[in-house]
Amino acid sequence: MKYLLLISMFATLTGCQTATELQNASSKGFANSYSCGQINAAFSAYEADKTSFAALEQIATMSGLVIEQGSKANASSYYENAKAAANVALLVQGCPPRA
Repeated sequence: MKYLLLISMFATLTGCQTATELQNASSKGFANSYSCGQINAAFSAYEADKTSFAALEQIATMSGLVIEQGSKANASSYYENAKAAANVALLVQGCPPRA
């Protein structure tokens, strides 16, 4: 019984934290100014050419992803972060995340 209560409390707290993070992202406004189609198109362009900093900067602008200026990293090193940021932006808009 204690384990069931503990599990349900954990699930509730996790759900509230996720909802709070999405609400905070929404209140920042970066995702609200772009449609799901625009976010998907920008990420698809970056996905097609992962070495393009221009494509990476476009998805970063739409999703709030921070790119270190002047770093020696190449654009493809940001792929996982860009995908996660795009998915959060899509979720904030009420769209399904990318697979």
